[in-house]
Amino acid sequence: MALTGWIHHTRDLRDERATVNAMAARLHPAVLRRDVVRLARRTAFAHRGIDGGYADWRHPERPDPDLAAAIDGQLTNRQHLEEQLYGQPRPLAGDAEVLLHAYRAWGASLVDRIDGAYAIAIWDNLTRQLLLTRDPLGAKTLFFTLVDGGIVFATRATALLAHPGVKPVVDADGLNELLTLGPVRTPGHGVLDGVAEVLPAELIQASPGGLRRRRYWYLEADDPRHDADTAVQVVRRALAETTAATRTRPASAVLLSGGIASAAAAVYAAGTRGHRPAAWTLAPTDPPDLPPDGGADVDQAERTAEHLRLRHSVLTFDTDTLLDTAHAAHEALDFPGEADVDAVLLAGLRRIAAAGSTSVVTGDGADAVFGGYRWLHDPLTLATDDFPWPGVGDPADLLNADARRHLMPGVYRRHRYEEATLGVPHLTGADALGRRRRTMAYLTLTRYLPHLLTRLGQLADAAEVTLRTPFADWLLAAYLFNTPTGLRHLLGVPNGLLRHAVADYLPAGTTWLRPRQFPSADLLDGWQHARFAQLRDVLDDSDAPLRPLLDRDRVADLLTGAAGPVSDRPAATVAYLVDVNAWLRRHHISLT
Repeated sequence: MALTGWIHHTRDLRDERATVNAMAARLHPAVLRRDVVRLARRTAFAHRGIDGGYADWRHPERPDPDLAAAIDGQLTNRQHLEEQLYGQPRPLAGDAEVLLHAYRAWGASLVDRIDGAYAIAIWDNLTRQLLLTRDPLGAKTLFFTLVDGGIVFATRATALLAHPGVKPVVDADGLNELLTLGPVRTPGHGVLDGVAEVLPAELIQASPGGLRRRRYWYLEADDPRHDADTAVQVVRRALAETTAATRTRPASAVLLSGGIASAAAAVYAAGTRGHRPAAWTLAPTDPPDLPPDGGADVDQAERTAEHLRLRHSVLTFDTDTLLDTAHAAHEALDFPGEADVDAVLLAGLRRIAAAGSTSVVTGDGADAVFGGYRWLHDPLTLATDDFPWPGVGDPADLLNADARRHLMPGVYRRHRYEEATLGVPHLTGADALGRRRRTMAYLTLTRYLPHLLTRLGQLADAAEVTLRTPFADWLLAAYLFNTPTGLRHLLGVPNGLLRHAVADYLPAGTTWLRPRQFPSADLLDGWQHARFAQLRDVLDDSDAPLRPLLDRDRVADLLTGAAGPVSDRPAATVAYLVDVNAWLRRHHISLT
C-alpha cells in the first residue's frame, strides 16, 4: 500500500487530477493498480493498494468531505479500538474508517491509542488542519514538502517528484546521505532538496498558521529491576500479544533461516490450532554449496519445521534470476538499498506469493530489539565512535578529490554521528562500557531498524505479500532497551533471553545455534562478476550521473582487487554504487 496527497488553502485542487494521478503512479510501479483518487477544493488524496486504506465523511449539503483519512500499513489493535469506539466488532470496516471514528472521538490524541505499522494522513476540512504521523519504530515512511503555500506528502519521497513544484535536485547533504551514510539515512532527511521526512513516532499538524511537530513516544531511561525468570515471562507475554493478529488472521507462510529469530517467529506463527503455515528457506545456491555460516542453515531450518509440523521447502536461485530481480528490487525501493540481500528476498517473496501465500512471518527485527547483532558485542566496534553497522563498505572513499572537497564526507559523517548520540537516555550510575553499549543499542533502534523495516516492507509490497515482523514491537523494544545486558544475553549468549523464552517449544539444538546472516547474492561468483562489469560501464559512460564524482584509479583498484583497503566489503560497495547511479539516472536528478 502507499498514499500521497496535496493540501492547499487557496487553490482549487479539483483541477489537478493529472498531477495527483502522476504522483500516485510513482508510489509503486510494481504494485497492481488499485487506486483511489479523491479531489476536493482544498485537498487531494490518492491511495494505492488494498481496499480500506482510504475513507472520508461528508455532510450531504457540503460538496467537500468534512474528514478524510488514508493509511499505508495496518492497525494491529483493531479489536481494542472497535470495543472503545463502537462497543462491538466492525470486521467490514477498513482501517481508514476506524481512523475517522478515532479522530472524531479523540482528535490528534488518537496517536496515543493506535498501534501497528503505519503512515497516516488525516485532513480536517472544518479546522483546515492536516495530520501526518508514523508508527513508533518507523516501519512505514512518510515525506512532505512545502510548495507554493501548500503541502505535498507521500509515502515515497520520489513520488513527490511528479509534482511540478518539486524539483529533482540533490544537494551536498543529500548526496552525503546517499554516499557517506547510505543506505541508512538520517531520520527526517528526505535526500531530495526541500523534502523532509516525518520522524518515527512523530505527529505533524499543518494548518494555515504553520507546522507543529511533536514526538508522541521515544526511548527513555528506566530500570525495570527484573530477574531472569520475570524477564522471560515478560518476553513471552509480549510476543503473545504482538502475534495476536497473526492468530486472528493466520499467516500462510513463515521464513526459516535456521537461526533462533526465525525459529521463534515460526513458533508463534504456528501457534493457531489447526493452522500450519508453509515454511520456506531462501538459499541463493544449493544447500551443499553454502559456505560455513554463510546464509541460511538449511538443515536446522528443516529440523525446526519438522518439530513444528510445518511443510518445508528450500528456494534456490541462480545468478541470472537474482540479477533480473535486483533490477526489480531497485525499482521497488524509494532509495538505493542493499542489492545482494534485496534481490534474494524479493525473489523468494515472489516465489512464495506464486505458491498462493499472501502473508509471511519473519524473524527480522529480533537482533535489533534483543541486541543480537555482532556489532553490539564486538570490542573493536564498541571502541569506535561511529555508526556500528557494516553497511556497504565506504563508497565515499571512491570519490575524487573535487567531490570530497565539496562534500567533506568525513566531517558530515562525524556531525551526523554526534547529532545522533546527543539524545541517548543513559541510566544513572552506568559505567563507561555500559554507556557505550547503550549508545550502540540506541543507534540500532533509531537508525538501523527503521531502515531495515522500510526495506522489508517495500520489497514485500513489490511481491504483493504482507510481511509480518512480530519482534519489531515498540513496547518490547522499550522494555529490552532498559533490560541489563546480562539479562538480554543470558549465559553470555547473544539473544539468550529470547532463546530461553522459546526453549520449551524448539529442539535443543536449534535453541542455542549461532546467529545466521541473511543469504546474500554475493555467494554466487557470477553475481559479483556481473556487478563489477556494471560499475565498469558506469566509468565508461560519459552520461553516467555518478561518473564525474568517482576517482577512476581508486575504482579500478577496487575492481581488480589491487588496493586492498579501499573497501572492506568490495562486492557490496560496487553493487551500491551501481544502484546509486541508476537511481540518479532514473529520477533525472541534478546534483548541486
